[in-house]
Amino acid sequence: MNTKYLIQKMMSHYDVFTMKELAEKIGISQQAISKWKNNDSIIAIKKRCKKLGIYDKIFKDFQENISTIDDFICDRDNFLKKEVDLFKNLDFEYNFSEKIIILEANCKKYNIKTTTIENEQILYLFETLFNDSERNNKLQELEEDIKKLILKYNPKIDKATEDMFFEFLEKNRKK
Repeated sequence: MNTKYLIQKMMSHYDVFTMKELAEKIGISQQAISKWKNNDSIIAIKKRCKKLGIYDKIFKDFQENISTIDDFICDRDNFLKKEVDLFKNLDFEYNFSEKIIILEANCKKYNIKTTTIENEQILYLFETLFNDSERNNKLQELEEDIKKLILKYNPKIDKATEDMFFEFLEKNRKK
């Protein structure tokens, strides 16, 4: 159980996006909420939720509904993916793994392309090739050159399967 998650659940419950708005809704100062977060004051959050009559809604994940820690993590991750928009709500702090989950969801939501290629030198070279060919109106030539490179470095593709392979790549690109 963590205070950041509980505060986020309260924000979601009251349909607010900042700690200031939450503070106004629940009748306390924004500094008090910051203190909850900084001191990991779950007891203070429980007391406030009981006073507001929302204890069961906020703490339901921590009661009998969760059978394993994996269920809890899955529920929490799904909650974060659905409820947090980093591009609109920058007022809330998250740990590294939460940021990754939220960022992936937001990239998908805003159609921001990501890559799993870790070799930055290769990415840089391809980006440079792309930018230079685009500037010189040679994108079609670059595409043909890259296709030749694919054929050179993938010995499983021969002339008979070449067209079928590039059709497959094109279909996957559009997904």
